[in-house]
Amino acid sequence: MQGATVNPVDASSRITLRDHQVDELDGKVILTQGFDENLYMFSPEQWPQFAEKLGGGEQMDPDMDDLRRLFLGAAIEVDLDDRGRMKIPEALRDWAGLTPGQSRAMILNIGTRWEIWEQSRYMAYMADRRAALKEFARRKFGSGGGGEPEAQQQ
Repeated sequence: MQGATVNPVDASSRITLRDHQVDELDGKVILTQGFDENLYMFSPEQWPQFAEKLGGGEQMDPDMDDLRRLFLGAAIEVDLDDRGRMKIPEALRDWAGLTPGQSRAMILNIGTRWEIWEQSRYMAYMADRRAALKEFARRKFGSGGGGEPEAQQQ
């Protein structure tokens, strides 16, 4: 299931997931930093595929090392309790700007992974990206005004 929910971060730094989210996650998740001061959340089935891609490449490639630091170095497995709650570790909360007892976490399933955003950061990010996303959509899917998608252009 794809889509988004908004879940409060309680005073104990926990987020309670919705039933449909819990059903997809098998009792645990892997959390790590995302590119945009957000968090990436993987099911136990998704994580190995993602981590394997980071294991490739040159061992001494500084760019790959940075990706490994960002994703693998910050990754942690978190158990869901019997009520579907997960506690966000402090370092990841700080990265994503999630304040216990105050923040609202937007959780999005984007198909290849889940993302967790502090809600106001997500709204600001999407507002900032709106024009670029519209232009990308026009190039990718066509504008409907005679333009062809980039995949069909010669």
